[in-house]
Formats: sequence, structure tokens, C-alpha cells
Amino acid sequence: MEFINVIPKVVSGFEIKKGSIVLLNFWGENSDLEILDKFTLEIAKVGGIPIRWQQSRNLMKNYFTEVPQKYIDFPDKYYEIFKLADAVIDIFMYGPAPHKDFPKDKYPLYSLYMRKLFKALIDEKELFIQVRVPTEENALAENIDYETYKDAMYNALNIDYKKLKEECTELVNKLNDKNKVTIYSKDNRVLNFNLKNRQWYKDDGTGDIPWGEVAIAPVEESAEGEILIPQVALEGKKIFNVLLKFRKGKLINASSKELLEFINQFQGDKDIIAEFGIGLNENIKELTGCTLIDEKCKGTAHIAIGMNDMFGGKNSSQLHMDFVFEPVKIEIDGETLMNGSKIVL
Repeated sequence: MEFINVIPKVVSGFEIKKGSIVLLNFWGENSDLEILDKFTLEIAKVGGIPIRWQQSRNLMKNYFTEVPQKYIDFPDKYYEIFKLADAVIDIFMYGPAPHKDFPKDKYPLYSLYMRKLFKALIDEKELFIQVRVPTEENALAENIDYETYKDAMYNALNIDYKKLKEECTELVNKLNDKNKVTIYSKDNRVLNFNLKNRQWYKDDGTGDIPWGEVAIAPVEESAEGEILIPQVALEGKKIFNVLLKFRKGKLINASSKELLEFINQFQGDKDIIAEFGIGLNENIKELTGCTLIDEKCKGTAHIAIGMNDMFGGKNSSQLHMDFVFEPVKIEIDGETLMNGSKIVL
């Protein structure tokens, strides 16, 4: 199946309001514009008013190379363009990293542009959705075989969104106002944390694709104990049976030295608990090694460390790292939430 054929179903999950101004921010080249065209038409068919905006990597390389530096200036007024949009759909044929031949002396200018751009795209929007098209380049960025990535993404996207939204809503309604979480993982490891005054979020068509999870930012200082993660994907390498140990919310030790060295490269709250989530996408049948897909797999749960200030927490960091696992059991306020891979609450 070609990705373009699932775009109508993907757009059906966006919950676009009639008359909403929808900015389609497209990271791709002119040769890829068929994808942008299809999103434009499908957004219009559900009542949105689409605006097309292309972020061509080749053009940006040429722009920053050929335009005199004294004219490379994106004043604050430029970013006000994006205030017009009620919703933003960020469509990636590839990531936002610059072209391999981008002039290195212009990196600081490009970095400043990108920071201001993403702030403008996110601020005060009804929706901000990121769509990674299953391209070879996106598969490479996730350090996963392209055919595996493509098949898993297509299956995950080709889901009954009405049913998924109902399941996410039903589970969140059961979890609201719950407080203490206890996770039992293999080797008799136990991890506790609390959720007091934190809000659950549904990723059921209005977050990063593929969709299918409910998640929350735990109270950052509350995590105590240990959890065994069966597999961690780290820069193209798989590390098995990683034990994570938390005290007062902080990751104080891990059985993998490589993992600790990786985490310590980052600044800020990189090693503080950030997220607890439960996967609900029944079309993801097995773990692939790509966290963006695996964390949505029904029957799994995940925790994360690092950034969470974009979804109700207070951690600030460039790192947000998820750890996916199938629990032995998860309890919430003493009731069983998950028994193995089954949600029983």
C-alpha cells in the first residue's frame, strides 16, 4: 500500500473543525509535492481551510549559501505569519536537520531560525500534529529496516479511528483522579510514582503518528524503585534487559553504561522521570525497535525520562527518551490496571 492511499483515513482522525485555518508545514522537495497536494485536498474535504508552506532542505541550503549574510534575517514580524493558523500539521518526508552541504558557518543562524519557527508553529494552536511519512530516510533516522518501518507504519495508520478514540476516551475517564502507580516488571522489580494533579492526554489522532496511546507526566520527584526494560534501542544498537533505578524521581543508575553515557550528553532535566503511557493501537502487532511505533503497541506500557514541559510536566531538556515494556502487572491506587498485556481496569 502506498502512503498516499491512507492519507484520507489519517486526516479523518485529525478532528479538524469546520472553518479552521490549517497550516500544512511540509518538509520535502518539489518531487514530493503529491503528498502535500493530497493532504491539502483531504483537509479541505473535512471543512478545514488549508495553507501550504514548504520547508525544502535543498532550498534552505541554497538560501543560506547564496544570500549575503547581512540579508539573512528573519525578524519577529516574519513569524507572525504563523499566528493566522488555528492548527498545524507538520509533514516530514525527512527530519528538520539541514542539508549535508549546508554551510557550517551558517549553522547558528539556521538553529535560531528553527527555534523561532517551532515556537511559532506550536504557540496557541488548537492542534499541532506531526506526520512522519514512511520514507527510507525516516526509517534510517530511526535506525530501522525500511520495509519493517513501512509495513508497521501502514498497519498502524490503517486503523478504525472511531474505535481508537472511543477506547482512549474510555480509559482516560477511568484513570482521571487516580494517583499512585505501581509497575511490576520481570525479576521482581517494582517502580512507584504518583500522578497527583496531573492531566492525562490522548494520542488518538491529534498527536504524533502513528496514534494510539494515553499518557501523563508523573510528579517528577515521586519515582522510587526499579524497572527492567527488555530492550532499549540506542543509536542503531539494541541493548537487552536494561535495569533502571530511580530515587526521588531521578534515574540514579542503569545496568547499561552505554545508556548512561548517552543520557549524560544532554543538558537540563535529562534523567528525571517524564512520562507514563499505555499503548492502545491494536494494528501494531509486534515491537519493531522504533520507539515512535512501539510505544503505541496495544499490550505495552512505557515510561520516559527528560522533557515533559510540553504536556503538563516541568522538566526541560533536549532529551525525551521512552522505554517500552510489557508489564507483569500495573496497579493504580491499588486496583489492577494491566495484568500482563491485558488492560483489566
